Formats: sequence, structure tokens, C-alpha cells
Amino acid sequence: MVGLHDCGSILPFEILNVKEELAITLRTIRKLKGLGYEALAGTISQSNLSLLEQGKIQATLPTLVKVAETLGINLLTLMALCLAIRDKESPESELKKAQKELLCFIESGGLNIMEDQMQDGALKKRGRGTRANAQSVSAVISLRKQGKTQAEAARELGLPTSTVQRYWQKD
Repeated sequence: MVGLHDCGSILPFEILNVKEELAITLRTIRKLKGLGYEALAGTISQSNLSLLEQGKIQATLPTLVKVAETLGINLLTLMALCLAIRDKESPESELKKAQKELLCFIESGGLNIMEDQMQDGALKKRGRGTRANAQSVSAVISLRKQGKTQAEAARELGLPTSTVQRYWQKD
């Protein structure tokens, strides 16, 4: 977008919601680029684009990616423009904040953790949550064998009833 260098604070909008911030941003980008709804044909239906630009529906991330690509704008630019409206700051300021966060993420080993989430070019299956505490399982089973109810076992062991219910079937 030509002529938008360090323009300072975004216009003083009233408090808007995310849908309205996106609507303003999409309308503006399309207007600056001289594009009609038909430019997004195949990317998003005309009715959904209309609803987006009216601030009536929210866009999913995949939709935003497609729309940004079709409009020839980087997704980060699109987001910075929306956030600038929300935060009443310049888009450049939003990108600087994001850059600082990104550097902290990288320095903290975030990229390595992201790599660990991939296996053979695909998302690794996520492991189950915390493993059952063997002592708690054993205690629940013992109380079950003594004829206690699940509620009694939960009170006696100080465990949530949902945990006792899960452990009740083990053995």
C-alpha cells in the first residue's frame, strides 16, 4: 500500500469488535487496490465476503490466509491493520510489538519446540494428558474392593469425582 509510511496513530475509532475491525480493513484494502467482490471469487463466497465486510461474521484463520493472498497483502499486514484499530496505535507499532515477541519466542527455544511437533512433515499425534497417578489408582481400587462408593472414595482421597470415576474401572 503506497504512501503508508509511519503514519502515526490510526484514526480515532470508537470501540469496535474484531469483526468490525476486519470489515474496515478489508473494505479499505479492496478500495485501495480497486478490487471488487469478483476479485475474491473462488476464495470466499460473495455472500460470506459481504457478511465479513459488514462485520456480521468472523473469519477463520484459513479464510484470512486465502483472502490475504488473493488481495496480495501479507497476512501479518492485515492483522497489524486490524490490531491498530483496536489498540488505537499505528500498524508499525503493532508489528514492532510482534517482532519483540517473536524474538523472545525464538530465544526461548520456541522454534525447536515447534520442530518437535512435526514428524515426517506432518503434525505429530498429541500424547494423552497427564498419566494416572499409580498410587491414586491403587487407592481407588482398594476402596472399591472394600465396598465404598465413588463419592466416598473421592471424599476420602481428596480426589475429584471425575478422577475417581476414571480410576474406578481400572484393575
